[in-house]
This record gives sequence, C-alpha cells and structure tokens, in this order.
Amino acid sequence: MRARIESLKRMSGDCTDVSQALQSAETVRGLRKLTHPASLSGTMRKTGIALALAPEPVTTVAGIVMVAGSFVIKRREPASLADLADEAAKQLSDLSSLSLADTPLT
Repeated sequence: MRARIESLKRMSGDCTDVSQALQSAETVRGLRKLTHPASLSGTMRKTGIALALAPEPVTTVAGIVMVAGSFVIKRREPASLADLADEAAKQLSDLSSLSLADTPLT
C-alpha cells in the first residue's frame, strides 16, 4: 500500500511539472508553430490584397498576380500535423471496414 501511495505522489508531481512546462509561452509558441506551420501562400495572399487595394494602378496588377499565385502555391505546401492526422484517420477507417471474411484463406 505504501509503495502505491509513493508511486501516486511521484506520478502526480510529474503531471504537475509537465502541465507547468506546457503553460510557458515558449512551449505554447513552439507547439503552435508545429501544428500550424508558417504559410507562404497566406503571406503572399495578404500582401497581394494590400497591393491590390493600394491606389496606384501598377500595384493593383501585381497584387492580383500575387493573390492568384498564392492559390497555386497552396497546393504545393508541405503537410502539417493536422493533415497527417486526417490522412491517418482516413487510412484507419479504411482498415477497420475490412474483415477476415473478405480474405481468402488457403
């Protein structure tokens, strides 16, 4: 009984340490960058909109080109963790629909 109580104390202390570490601004910023990587297409789109709304006629054309280019680049961006998780969920749902009755046994 005493060993279980000591184990529970250590485990609760470890959980407290982890939760405090995850609440730091640096950790939150790092996790945010990992789950939502910087997007070149988003930056291009924002810049393009700003240029298109500028009163000069030359910047309007450049802005429209940048907005159109941002949609092309969006298709070529690397996968984020959310994209990987979505794809893994799709693959697992495909696997869960299989049964042993579908496979021929020899």
